[in-house]
Amino acid sequence: LEPLKEFAKELESAPPVTGHRARLVFAGSNCDDPGYIKIIEKTGGLVVADRTCTGSIPGLSPIAEDKDPVEALAARYLSNISCPRMMEEFDARVAEILDAVSEYKADGIILQTMKFCDTWGVEAAPMVESLREAGVPILRLEREYASAAEGQLQTRVQAFLESLGK
Repeated sequence: LEPLKEFAKELESAPPVTGHRARLVFAGSNCDDPGYIKIIEKTGGLVVADRTCTGSIPGLSPIAEDKDPVEALAARYLSNISCPRMMEEFDARVAEILDAVSEYKADGIILQTMKFCDTWGVEAAPMVESLREAGVPILRLEREYASAAEGQLQTRVQAFLESLGK
């Protein structure tokens, strides 16, 4: 706990992040490759929140402390709405992304889905429609598991940032 408290103090006195063109929420499929976000940020987008299957937003949701620890962990992971496998939770996933846009003062969303992830493949189209109806600019990307086509990703992100007027 002490190292976390020290880190929090360092963050309070850290200078603001500058040099980005737009603040973005990164959402969608699991993405365990920091290189993907690095490419987005090299292009001028600043990823301020990640709402992926294993990202920080679902990953930091509380775990009950008043139960058996194993039962509490199991309940938390089995009832988590992070993945579209929880089909009846579509509106909750949309709300979580919109809450992140508001909380982190994001200019737009990058909704990326991993190729052949059927659950996100089915969910992506209505998700894009719902987020656009809410008035949030969104870039929809389909990607391979491993980082590839860096130039193509940079071009798409750059065009998205320009469409934001950034």
